[in-house]
Amino acid sequence: MRTRLLFLSFVGLVFGIWQTQSAALPVGKVVMPQLSSRQWAYLRAQEGGNLRPLPIDLELTITNGRVYNVRVRRGTNYPIIDQAIVQWIQANWKTYPWFAGGDLYVVSLNVDPAVRQITFRKTE
Repeated sequence: MRTRLLFLSFVGLVFGIWQTQSAALPVGKVVMPQLSSRQWAYLRAQEGGNLRPLPIDLELTITNGRVYNVRVRRGTNYPIIDQAIVQWIQANWKTYPWFAGGDLYVVSLNVDPAVRQITFRKTE
């Protein structure tokens, strides 16, 4: 009986640790990239009446809280806009200092000229 109770306690402990490790852990909070009024006007003029969100996928490297080496993996087809987003992220995004990071993280965003907003793209 005592052995069974000890075994159940051990299983509960292992399951609790496994659940904790599989949960999402925030590593930072970031401000979404901003475009200037001229850049939004350029996008609206280029897109005309078809104001749909434009996807952009970016690769980035994080080391000890610093975000750098941001590259466009798949762009919006507007290099000026892509470069503005890359520069914004390199200048303004940081993670918590304890997050050691790594190479080739991918971030997917939507650039929506209809509402003049950049958001994280939801995956389904």
